[in-house]
Amino acid sequence: MIKYSLIVLFLILQVTTASATVPNLVVRADLDGPVDVIHTQYILRALKQAKARDAALFLLVMDTPGGLGSSMEQITKKILASPMPVAVFVYPPGARGASAGFYILISADIAAMAPGTRTGAAHPIFSFAGMPIGGDKPQDKAKKDKVSSSGSILMEKVTQDILASIRSVAGIRGRNVKMCMDAVKESKSYSDEEALKGKVIDLKANSVPDLLKKLKGREITRIDGTKTMLQLDNPRVEHVDMTAREKFLAMITNPNIAFLLGLAGLILLYVEITHTGLVIPGVVGALSLLLAIMGFSYLPVSITGVLLIALALGLFIAELKIPGFGILGGLGIVSLALGGIMLVKRTSLGVGVDISVAIGAAAGFGVLFLLLSFLVLRTIKQKKATGWEALINVTGTALTDLVPNGQILLKGEYWKAIASSEIQKGSPVRVVRIDGLTAYVEPIKEESC
Repeated sequence: MIKYSLIVLFLILQVTTASATVPNLVVRADLDGPVDVIHTQYILRALKQAKARDAALFLLVMDTPGGLGSSMEQITKKILASPMPVAVFVYPPGARGASAGFYILISADIAAMAPGTRTGAAHPIFSFAGMPIGGDKPQDKAKKDKVSSSGSILMEKVTQDILASIRSVAGIRGRNVKMCMDAVKESKSYSDEEALKGKVIDLKANSVPDLLKKLKGREITRIDGTKTMLQLDNPRVEHVDMTAREKFLAMITNPNIAFLLGLAGLILLYVEITHTGLVIPGVVGALSLLLAIMGFSYLPVSITGVLLIALALGLFIAELKIPGFGILGGLGIVSLALGGIMLVKRTSLGVGVDISVAIGAAAGFGVLFLLLSFLVLRTIKQKKATGWEALINVTGTALTDLVPNGQILLKGEYWKAIASSEIQKGSPVRVVRIDGLTAYVEPIKEESC
């Protein structure tokens, strides 16, 4: 009995193990967008899942303009420390692995590109007041003064640190160290053909199946110098998708969307404040503003951009209080556009509010804000239209002869009336003043034809 129990237990363990590990398993993740916090979380989760499944290969299909240096470092560290081989594939045709994407491509065990793709332009970029600034080329450094040269020294330190990492990784991978360094120092970009001929990448492939076919039986050099042969007979590709949460966060962390959500939230909250009781604008506005704040919490926000947006709101309000003939409102639109452009630190390509989006949204927000404010102020300044004052200039009919006292019919009511001159019964009259329950009226002269 014990013997049969052990056999059953052994079979159960075998089935469980077989379901956890799949022979020739390839775990795939897609980086389609900027290298930011959310995409980094997704890639690291996919790498962890590939490790747990004991995958034969982790494949990262990439199309990115670049992104945050901190996020790039997290990804490259995990790739270099991965127990399984990692392949990075710039795909589909027309895609790019630029800036931070170039570092990720170089750090992989296998670097591949599809026809019609490009990579490179990997010079580090700093930002000042939200605007990108880069290091100077060596020949330009002599022209700089002390202030700018100190910034160049800092950029040089960062660049040299990156170059050392590139030399180390590219050398072990057997890639062209000079071309890899030129992509950093000179911001050079390479087509798929140039990268392959220059040995920046390992191979070209038309598609993912074509890539896996070419990798079958290929010997690669790991980061520790050991040789590994890829066993990819009849590979099974398991695609790790972004979760609903990651997709949602990826959407609202897009600087353009976060900026538009913030402006929409401010306008809707302003409508709710000036038209209390509508409820829906207030709820939707608060939600939009909260989503914008959440999105910006994942981005490197510049305090200069925030202050410029606050200044813009102040200028819009000042335009309503001070007769500025539109000058203050125009300056507010300019300040809002600049604030949008500078709101996210452009620490690398692909991260920041597009200039066209910032200008268009700022102009629309400014015009709408000023229009709504003008309508509100005009309503406030309107004369009261209730009570006795509402009867001034209203016409009625004389029920008796007014000589000058008498009685009139006014809005369906009988009133005592005193006329400014004698008025015959049945004649139309106009109210000029109300005193208690007495209406002071005047005759309405008939116009001659």
